[in-house]
Amino acid sequence: MIVGVHFLPLAPLFQVRLYYFTGALLCLLAIITWLFVPAKITLGEHQINTFMSVVGFGSALILWGTGLAIWLMGRRLLGIIPK
Repeated sequence: MIVGVHFLPLAPLFQVRLYYFTGALLCLLAIITWLFVPAKITLGEHQINTFMSVVGFGSALILWGTGLAIWLMGRRLLGIIPK
């Protein structure tokens, strides 16, 4: 939740509208996980902390997607790839 919220003031600071979307998705992921995902599951003899797993992998996907989008925007601004 904290990582998502910190993107919201960065959006106007750096004038990157994508950060609003990133922040909202990260906050939404945390809230949905907290409300709908069980705290732990058992798989065979192993107990898995699903909160950490879902939020961790979900955040990684969102942040890698944001990084890719920013990288592509930078390449477009430099004229490396056509619009």
